[in-house]
Amino acid sequence: MRKEEFLHELMRAVDQQGNLPIYDFTADRFTTESEIFSQSRLWANQLVRDKLARYVDPEHTILQLTNFGRYWAIKGGYLIFLKDSQREKEMHSQQSKEELIEARLRLTHYRLWGFWLSLIISLIGFVLSLFNLYLILGKGLSK
Repeated sequence: MRKEEFLHELMRAVDQQGNLPIYDFTADRFTTESEIFSQSRLWANQLVRDKLARYVDPEHTILQLTNFGRYWAIKGGYLIFLKDSQREKEMHSQQSKEELIEARLRLTHYRLWGFWLSLIISLIGFVLSLFNLYLILGKGLSK
C-alpha cells in the first residue's frame, strides 16, 4: 500500500470516528510486522504537517481532524487534496513564470535605454574632444 492510500484511509477513519488512535487503526488493518505499521506514525505526521489533522494527546498517537481536514474529507479525502494542491502549485508556477518574463522584458528595456544613452554621451564627449583639439591646433597654427 502506498503512503497516499494509507493517509486517505486514515483520514476517512478519523472523519468517521472523531478521535482515532493511529496504532489501533493500523493494527486492525495490518500486521504489526508490516512496513506500514512501522511507518504509520511518520505518515500520520504528514496529515499534521498538511494541517488536515492534529494530535489531541501529549504522546501524539490520537488524531483528530481540523476544520480544514473536515473540508477535504467531505470534498473527497487526501487524494483529492493532493490533486488540488498540485493544480494550485502548477497555476502558481505558471503565474510566477509570467511575472519573471515580464520582469526580464522590463530589465531588457532598461538595458537598451542605458546602452543608447551611454553611446550618445560617449559620442558627445568625442565631438567635444575633437572641437577642443581643433581650437588648440587652430591657435597653435595662427601664431
